[in-house]
Amino acid sequence: MKLHGCDTGNCFTGKKRTAVTAAFLLLLAVQLAVLVYYGGRKSGFHEDEFYSYYSTNKTAGLFVNDRQWVERDDFGNDFVVLLGERFRYGIVKQMQSWDVHPPFYYYVLHTVCSLFPGVFDKWLGIAVNLLAYVPCFFLLAGIVYRSAYADAEPGNEAARRRAVFLAFAVCAAWGFSAAVISGVMFIRMYQWLTLFVLLCAYLHVRAIENEEFGAGFLLPLIPTVFLGFMTQYYYIIFHFFMGVGMCFLFIRNRRIKELLLYGASCGIGLLAAVLYYPSSLSHIFRGYRGTEAVSEFGNAGNTVERLRFFAGLFNDYVMNGMLVFWLLVICLLWVTAGYMAKRRGNGFAAHIGKTGRPQGQAAGLVFFTCAGYFFAVSKTALLLGETSNRYQLPIYGLLIFLLLYFFSKPVASYWERTAADRRTGENSAASDRAVRAAGLLLLAVLVLGDVLSLRDGKVFFLYEEERPVMEYVRENADVPAVVFYNEASPDNVWRLSDELMVFPEVYLASQGNTELIADEKICQSGRLLVYVADREEKESCLENLLLCNERLTDYRVVAQKGLWTLYEME
Repeated sequence: MKLHGCDTGNCFTGKKRTAVTAAFLLLLAVQLAVLVYYGGRKSGFHEDEFYSYYSTNKTAGLFVNDRQWVERDDFGNDFVVLLGERFRYGIVKQMQSWDVHPPFYYYVLHTVCSLFPGVFDKWLGIAVNLLAYVPCFFLLAGIVYRSAYADAEPGNEAARRRAVFLAFAVCAAWGFSAAVISGVMFIRMYQWLTLFVLLCAYLHVRAIENEEFGAGFLLPLIPTVFLGFMTQYYYIIFHFFMGVGMCFLFIRNRRIKELLLYGASCGIGLLAAVLYYPSSLSHIFRGYRGTEAVSEFGNAGNTVERLRFFAGLFNDYVMNGMLVFWLLVICLLWVTAGYMAKRRGNGFAAHIGKTGRPQGQAAGLVFFTCAGYFFAVSKTALLLGETSNRYQLPIYGLLIFLLLYFFSKPVASYWERTAADRRTGENSAASDRAVRAAGLLLLAVLVLGDVLSLRDGKVFFLYEEERPVMEYVRENADVPAVVFYNEASPDNVWRLSDELMVFPEVYLASQGNTELIADEKICQSGRLLVYVADREEKESCLENLLLCNERLTDYRVVAQKGLWTLYEME
């Protein structure tokens, strides 16, 4: 694999290559340590995370029946893989066909859970995300390096160093950001969607930079389309805009044969996915999420509001509130660069560099694709507060790259244009020191922004407030537990799954049933732990228990969790 006349593995030789490799591996190791640290802090689950385990490992199905005891195993077995139910990929596929998601992520989660039968633990889901995070790191570094170096003259060592530094800076800013850490903590398919989005971008950028569009590009593209589509349907949005941009480049460069082969390869991957998983068509065009997305996309009145909402998430959880500052600085740099170029009597294009190679094609394609994806997803995704970061998570690393690319391009070009004034040894050494200092300052600013964001507690999906509740439940696991559920939405019992698995058994009762509970164990216990769905009938449910059990005289609130309140009665 060639990169401007040099093997990509040999662009740096000897000590330099070793130092670069060590720096990236050290950065990755530190980021993995940070992720493990936050994984240790995760103390609860989002309702969708429970569904990840349930729909992956279901045994019999959770049936909520009024006035019935449910034993721990009957409840917990639907969230773990039993010894006789390992590697049941057919059931996993069937479960997802009944919902609105493709099955690949659930295959991976089921595989990991099958290696640890009978275990329900957050680390199984986090480990699945970490498996995707590591290749994401290297793919992002490759995209940035190739895109940044694609415009340079072959053998330009200074440009190569800048590309390596830019890749390092982007990976650092991306991996330490609150949104990306939150994405790894969220036990759903979005980290794996990020993997296939970045793999798609890397294949296209590599093809453009190497100007090679044959089998080395098309053959890996087919499984990428297949697996990306099988992971999350939003992948096809990203690939659509990437494909449109790529077809434009083919047409502009009159590469009709390559255009046809490219279209055929993408079509084969997509057709294979639909044939393997025909439920995808009904999910997209008739499922509740598909029809809802189409409705939102067709509503022109919500466009500005939605774009502002998702831009605000990126600003708050990735750029630490500094996005406007970065955009203003970038605009100022480009306006200044254009003014200085005009004063020198040459065109603006001459200022940003002419190397004999097409300028900015790779970065331009990434920009076009990210803009299209951001717009389409902003128009169709659910508005769920900070947790909606998940939908834009796949392109956050690319957005950071674009900001730094457009920030550094005019600066680097100006530095190259005035290089003749710094060719003497003393001036050259001082110039190199200035470049290193500026680079370190930029890196420090990026990492500092992430550190401040982490300090402010912007990592979500941790649910640390539930840690004392779990400790309380474990300490009182021998106390009879009653769950008053809302009969209109009994599936909300899932939100209590981790706590209910602690008790040997729990008693389920409908809030709509006003008859006194007659269960002997409930009516004779000196203490009860009672979960009540947050509805108007809360007080009447508690009064029901006081009437049926004369030993109980009072109750107090222990904790509130989502749509539930936990009471202690004694």
